[in-house]
Amino acid sequence: MKRFAIFLTIGLLSAGGYTALCATTDASHMLPNTVINDVDISGMTLAKATKTLKADADIRRQSSKFTVSFKDNNYTIDVSDALTLDFKTAAKEAYKEGHSGFFTRGFARIKALLAGNHVKHPPVTEDSELLHAQIKASGLLNAFTAAKDTYTIENEKLLLTIGAAQRPDEDKLRKKLITAIQTKDFEHVISCPTISDDIENLERIYQEICTKPINSTLDRNNNYAVTEAVTGVDFDKENAKKILAESEEGETVKIDLIYTQPEISAQNLRDRLFVDNLSSYTTKVSGSSNRRTNVRLAAEKCNGKILLSGDELSFNGAVGEQSAKTGFKPAGATLNGKPVKAYGGGICQVSSTIFAAALFANIEIVERWEHDYVSSYIAAGLDAAVAWNELDFRIANNSIYPIILDVTYTDEYLTVTIRGTKTDDAVVRIETETLDNSTSDTLEVATYRNVYTENKSQLFTEEIAHSKYAR
Repeated sequence: MKRFAIFLTIGLLSAGGYTALCATTDASHMLPNTVINDVDISGMTLAKATKTLKADADIRRQSSKFTVSFKDNNYTIDVSDALTLDFKTAAKEAYKEGHSGFFTRGFARIKALLAGNHVKHPPVTEDSELLHAQIKASGLLNAFTAAKDTYTIENEKLLLTIGAAQRPDEDKLRKKLITAIQTKDFEHVISCPTISDDIENLERIYQEICTKPINSTLDRNNNYAVTEAVTGVDFDKENAKKILAESEEGETVKIDLIYTQPEISAQNLRDRLFVDNLSSYTTKVSGSSNRRTNVRLAAEKCNGKILLSGDELSFNGAVGEQSAKTGFKPAGATLNGKPVKAYGGGICQVSSTIFAAALFANIEIVERWEHDYVSSYIAAGLDAAVAWNELDFRIANNSIYPIILDVTYTDEYLTVTIRGTKTDDAVVRIETETLDNSTSDTLEVATYRNVYTENKSQLFTEEIAHSKYAR
């Protein structure tokens, strides 16, 4: 009974003391040893603590430019508007300790005195879209392991190590940036977290090593020197993706490369360049001295023109504007169906002779116009009218080899020879047909190109031109 009285007395004294402790704990101020991320707000009111934490948050915001490293390169990311400390929530959470109820105050005060009321990592408010925009603006999201560092080529196979290709992991980087703000770590360079980039890297490798076969040709920027041919390289991307998906991290996979040789090697081009006369066509030049001068000048400007595979020749582009300044003379021409004198009169004989030669060489005709009247120097349907800034004559080299135009004017004859390289034994026949809808005032002519094999089997027929002349 005596022992019970002692325990009861001790209990009553303790309860009284704890009650006194609760009663003396200031319910309007922060507990002792209350620290939020190194900012001591002990004994402050909630309002003052909030103001103090705001000042700290503002300082952090001004300092919120981080350097992030990826593959030996540094990127600066400004997150001052995208990531901000939630100082209001931090203050309220700290204030809750010791202020939630009368009889919990004492325990909270004892805990604060002994262990402290510390919040190491205050919450951060994140503007996800703005943060993504800031990370993107730094250029980091365009970074990746250089494709050349992730593969080798051996024995006509592409060797890839799974996981060798890496790119920035934006989600993990966000977390690192948040932690850096919470811990006030503005000085250290943040090592960018990475994620496997094997599939995307495969596309980069494809762009880097794969190419179509390229024939040897002539370099127009280097005095038409012969260029080296390029062997085509390819691989099955879809099959390669499947192989990567089925492989383990660190495993080296082999992907078969497909090599395609070009049709024309450098030596082949040197041996066969311009060796064949693809066609030749001659017209007789007549008329005044001025007209003959114009024909000679236009012929000289077209002579020696080289067209690589796919190139176009514009007659107006080659000859240029006809004027006294460029050496051309006034001579007979036709304007709106009426005879006139014009600088360059007569040069249509050059364009027409090139047209006829191109027809027989099986060269593509891109643009051609007929005259108002049938020309005296060439048959109807074989002429090609030109007028500066109005009518042009254009051909395109549809051969895989280069071609060259030899345009000569000697002894009253204009001759156009197209030289290149024959790739087959096709024979070209040109046919002109007077159409039934011709009248006493007009002549309509269709021009056909007929292409035959060496044994006269017809390959195809195409209508090249439809001409309408006044009689």
